[in-house]
Amino acid sequence: MATFRYRARDNSGALVQGTLVADNVRLVKLKVTEMGYFPVSVEAVKERGEKALGVLPRRVRHDDLVVFSWQFAAMMGAGIPLIPCLGALRDQTESPELARAIGEIRQRVQDGQSLSGSMSKFPHIFSNIMISLIRAGESGGFLELSLERIAIQMDKDAELRQKVRSAFVYPVLVIGLAVLIVAFVLLFVIPVFSQVYQSAGLDLPGTTNALMSISNFFVSFWWAVALVIFGAVLGVRAWARSERGRPKADTLKIKAPMFGVLIRKIAIARSIRVLGTLVSTGVPLVQALEDAARVAGNYVVETALRLAIVRVTEGDKLADPMQQSGEFPAMVIQMVAAGEESGDLGGMMNKVADFYDRDIEYTVKRLTTAMEPLLTIVLGAIVGFVAIAMYMPIFNLTALLKQGPGATPAP
Repeated sequence: MATFRYRARDNSGALVQGTLVADNVRLVKLKVTEMGYFPVSVEAVKERGEKALGVLPRRVRHDDLVVFSWQFAAMMGAGIPLIPCLGALRDQTESPELARAIGEIRQRVQDGQSLSGSMSKFPHIFSNIMISLIRAGESGGFLELSLERIAIQMDKDAELRQKVRSAFVYPVLVIGLAVLIVAFVLLFVIPVFSQVYQSAGLDLPGTTNALMSISNFFVSFWWAVALVIFGAVLGVRAWARSERGRPKADTLKIKAPMFGVLIRKIAIARSIRVLGTLVSTGVPLVQALEDAARVAGNYVVETALRLAIVRVTEGDKLADPMQQSGEFPAMVIQMVAAGEESGDLGGMMNKVADFYDRDIEYTVKRLTTAMEPLLTIVLGAIVGFVAIAMYMPIFNLTALLKQGPGATPAP
């Protein structure tokens, strides 16, 4: 399917123009004729969401989408018709890429296309979850409720992102600081000591010799070390995202000490939140599971949900394959089973997601508290080792001077 812009004449001879989605030009002319117009010209329109001149479309910030969702829900709740609502949203957004997309969506809706179908033309902006919720709202007659659920979902997702950042900011800053300190010492401090010791002709301890050799290597080949580190980071990232490497990398993540528990909770919270939102809005369970698996962010949890899709399609209840996978806590399975029995699976899922949001916050605080002394000890050990190794010859020289002439330096 492609988008075509047409120009036509009505029965009075007035010029009419618009856009239609069809497989080819012939079908567009046929549709225009069925609308009671005489086609004048038809030309293909390149999608704004697609690549243009080899340049990838710009992404929209998550915060801009959150504001867009809340404004959209509020305006629809106030009774503003869809077309004027989209026009106001286009004019209010601060993101140029989002404004262009909303303008194109408004034009498509004005031409008779559905809102969900129009938004699906911009997959780099609007997620499958948003489109699924809007499609359910359009078909069920509760578009306003779907928009409100989207706004809540994106708000919760933004909060979860912030919690994840706060969990990793402190260790990243401390480790980065440690790397900078070590690099500064190796490149600028140790060479000065090395020149002094060489000119004095001192018999250096093994630790000092080893540290000076490492420093000389870094001074001479710092560019090679930087390239190796940069290449290793890119290689690991590419491997972790590849089809063969992702299962192993994600398994290592959830089994990692300290952070593994947090990573598992984040994946479960994200997927359960999406699943609860979709099911409570009327999206079929199989489709909701598909979207929930897609946003889990971890191959292990995603695989467990995709296996659940197969079992649910065969007629099983959702709680059974979730329990057999062994990837979901007992509390989640019990809540899912209770939701299936009571007929309120979506509500139960949302309660589980709320619990996990609070649990993730507590886990982040515990991790930060536990890492502070550990990282301080590691950083202190590195700096202490460097200081002792470089000042040990001075201590030996001082002891030698105290012993008087003829004394031999300690090895």
